[in-house]
Amino acid sequence: MADVPATLRPIAHYVKIANENANRDPVIYYWCLYYSVQTAMGLDKSSPQAMQYLTSLLNILEQVKKQLVGNEAITQDVVAQSHIENHALKLFAYADKNDREGVFNKNIVKAFYTAGHLMDVLTLFGELDEQLAQTRKYAKWKATYIHNCLKNGETPVSGPPNKGGEDGGAPAEEEDDLDRQLRELNGANSGPSFPPVSEPPQRPAPPVVPAAQPSPVATSSGFGAQPSLDDFLEAQKFCKYAISALNYEDAKTAIENLYKAIQVLQK
Repeated sequence: MADVPATLRPIAHYVKIANENANRDPVIYYWCLYYSVQTAMGLDKSSPQAMQYLTSLLNILEQVKKQLVGNEAITQDVVAQSHIENHALKLFAYADKNDREGVFNKNIVKAFYTAGHLMDVLTLFGELDEQLAQTRKYAKWKATYIHNCLKNGETPVSGPPNKGGEDGGAPAEEEDDLDRQLRELNGANSGPSFPPVSEPPQRPAPPVVPAAQPSPVATSSGFGAQPSLDDFLEAQKFCKYAISALNYEDAKTAIENLYKAIQVLQK
C-alpha cells in the first residue's frame, strides 16, 4: 500500500493498524481501512494525491469484502462492533495488567496505542458510551506517557495519573513520534505476542468512573413482550460492565449496571 499523503496524515495510525492485521485478523483490517476512508473524505477529497490514495483504499475494501462474503462481522454492524470492541478490550486488558505490575516496554505502549485507536474505529457504529470513551482516552494517554518516559530514561508510574494528568490527550507531534517508534518496533520483530481475541473479554473499569445513581427497577412482577436480540445484547453488555466493576471491587457500579440489564429485559 502506498504511503499516506500529507493531507491525509491523521489516518496514518489506522492504516498502520490495518496493515498489521491484514493476515492476522481480516475483520480488523477491513474496518480500520473503512474508518480511514470515512475520515479521509472529510480531510481532502480534491487533491490528485488524496483521490488516488482514496481510490486505492476503496479498491482494497471491495476486494476484502468479496473475500469475506458471508462473514457477519462484515455485513452486520452489531457483530462487527462486538468483534472490534472485544479485540480492543483484550489489548487494553493485556496492557493495563502489565502496566499495573510495573512492566513497561514498547509492546505495552503498542497495545495501549492500538486499543485506543480501535476504539476510534468503533465510532463508525455510533457514539461511544461514557465508560468506553474514558477507556479510549486513558489508553491513548498511557501509550504516549510510557513512550515518553522510556525515551527520556524515566521510570513510568503504574496505573492512572494524578487527577487531571491525562487532560488534553497527546499532542500531534508526540503521536507522530510514537508512531515512528512503533514502526521501528514492527521492523525489529514480528510484533508483540498479544493474547488471543477469540473469547470476549470483560470490559475493564476505566480509571475514572462517573458516580451515577442506579435507576429504580421496574416493579412489574412479570415480563412484557419477548426481548429482542438487541435487548439481549444490550443486557449482556451491562452484565459485562457489572462483572468488570466487581473485579475492581466497585460494588456501586456493579449494582447500577445489573439494574440496567434487568430493566432492558423487563421493558
